[in-house]
Amino acid sequence: VLNHISSLLNSGRLFPGDRLPAERKLSEQLGVSRAHVRTAFQKLEFYGIVKTYPQSGTIIAEHTVQVLESMIRDLLKIDGFDFYSLVYVRVLLEVEAIRLSAKMRTQDDIARMKIACDEFKLHADTDRRVEKDFAFHQAVVQGAHNPVISSLLLVITPDVLTYYLKYQVCSTPKEDVIREHCRMLECIINQDHDGAERCVREHLASIMAFAESVKDGGLVM
Repeated sequence: VLNHISSLLNSGRLFPGDRLPAERKLSEQLGVSRAHVRTAFQKLEFYGIVKTYPQSGTIIAEHTVQVLESMIRDLLKIDGFDFYSLVYVRVLLEVEAIRLSAKMRTQDDIARMKIACDEFKLHADTDRRVEKDFAFHQAVVQGAHNPVISSLLLVITPDVLTYYLKYQVCSTPKEDVIREHCRMLECIINQDHDGAERCVREHLASIMAFAESVKDGGLVM
């Protein structure tokens, strides 16, 4: 999707200030799911390449074409980041997020986390396990009420998720994952930020160890 938008700019079929093609149209044209198109749009907006306006759609920023193409090239490099780097950053962000969540969470946040925790339990034996695992973590991050941390995790999560599914990285027994999720939630409810940090570090220790084991192999998305 990103390469296609770059080619539209380079060929003069798309200019700064123009509206991007609709998600549905790009999905059909490129033969990808609308979820992939939406993720690409989110990345473009996060980096200031586009802006979404109610009733107007997604508009290309008023930069020169050369600047826009350079920004998209830099954005595409993210997809080449090695797995270790992505996991390392994920751990950094999630540690800070859960500490903030233990401090800032509201009753509505707690309710969302409980629902996400229960959803994981229901799907722990299905092909939606990884998706529901990430959904719980995202609920925790939302409880931190820091949109920058949340946005950064949203940028890297699709790439991490792709790797998890492709190589079946997440092999921790479901009972252990459920127990760890419940402990994190309990610490957040009790506003125990030190305990919450310990829980998330222990929870992510195995994936961090795996990432370190493949680091020298240069595995990328």
